[in-house]
Amino acid sequence: MCYNFRFMNSSSPLGRLAALLLLVVSLASCGSDLAQSVTPTPTAFGKINALTVIADSSLWQAGISDSVDYFFGAPYIILPQPEPIFDINYISPERLSGQPTWQQLRNYIVMADLSDDNSPTTQMVLGDMTDEKIQQVRREGFGTAVANNKWAVGQQLIYLMGKDLTELKRGLSTAYPAVVKRIKLREEDRIGATTYFEGAGNRSIEKTVLERTGARLRIPGDYQLAPLEDTSVVWLRKDIPEGSVNIMMSTVPYENQSQLTREGLKSLRNQLGEKYISSTTPGTFMRINDHDLPLFMETTDLNGNYALEGRGIWEMENGYMAGPFVSYLVHDPEQENLLFIDGFVHAPGKKKRNLMEELTYVLRTTDY
Repeated sequence: MCYNFRFMNSSSPLGRLAALLLLVVSLASCGSDLAQSVTPTPTAFGKINALTVIADSSLWQAGISDSVDYFFGAPYIILPQPEPIFDINYISPERLSGQPTWQQLRNYIVMADLSDDNSPTTQMVLGDMTDEKIQQVRREGFGTAVANNKWAVGQQLIYLMGKDLTELKRGLSTAYPAVVKRIKLREEDRIGATTYFEGAGNRSIEKTVLERTGARLRIPGDYQLAPLEDTSVVWLRKDIPEGSVNIMMSTVPYENQSQLTREGLKSLRNQLGEKYISSTTPGTFMRINDHDLPLFMETTDLNGNYALEGRGIWEMENGYMAGPFVSYLVHDPEQENLLFIDGFVHAPGKKKRNLMEELTYVLRTTDY
């Protein structure tokens, strides 16, 4: 990873010393794969989860577009109506150079077939990479590299290079998980900034959460505490146009390991949904729908505690409402209780991926 520095006035001895130290640090921190680095002036922009793919039109039409859609446009897990992991835009090198605005976006993937020396993308890559890196790709068949701030501050370019089309496709199929993870990690800061745009939270609500559940949660300023007669349960709600984003928290006595299972989490969520959540129609209550769509489970670490994460679709029994949810069942060996924290979205007719990512960001601040 290579960082660009602006040097202070070096007319004084102190300034010259500081400039020298910064130069040493910058040289030491630059990756050897990149041939040069130019200090950009614009600031990168773009929507969260937007991804721009740079490739020759001939390469795009030769099947790379299908591979890109398959790996980077795969469905986000899990929503009632499919939405992709990333919103993908394609641009050719010619269009990129002719429209400078396209050079100021945040996330790029550059795909190059190095067997085509006349390719504009290959020429771009040859100008950006060192000879050693290019020879390595041609020798090994496939290679990757990362550049930051090529045209604007705050952007990232991930280069995927194959010695030919076959190797490029093969390499993409193995490299994509790391590429997705790298882009997602960079987007986390933006998701956090968007989530807490209204402020870090209401201290009185955070105090109530701590008193009722024993857990600390960093609550965004636009969430409100929903009134419940049962003070053992916390319901937080954020109103959005034609819908809401919700968080529910509760604790249950820990009895045995069987509670930390798919059926244990499902049973607990259904109990809370049946007891507390309904629509205006009599006889309705919330339940997990794992008949029409799958219920995904995995273990995770939640700020040092073992947790079971569940993702799926909720629906209103005897009603017509549905939406996505994410739940965590948290176990701390020093606590007598399990912490259950659940987030769900009700946004009929609206896209829900980004709402779920913001909700997940909040839930993962839980400290139990």
